[in-house]
Amino acid sequence: MAFHPAEVSARPGDTIVWINRDFVPHTATALDSAWTSPPLAVGQRWQMIAEATTASEYLCAFHPVMEARVSITSSNSTEEVP
Repeated sequence: MAFHPAEVSARPGDTIVWINRDFVPHTATALDSAWTSPPLAVGQRWQMIAEATTASEYLCAFHPVMEARVSITSSNSTEEVP
């Protein structure tokens, strides 16, 4: 019941991928509601293209104790987040 890694660094244009490797559904939802995934069942994935406005803390709408952060940086990266 946690995002791994808890912080993702991306650059505008990078693809960030969330994969649910847990046994219950989850979402990745920005605290300011600027972006959200659909509910992800076990094994499902969702991806988002990072933009300058993507940077924020996020949580699972079903399990708000699950918190993480997306940071926008100058380094190029593609991260997978379970």
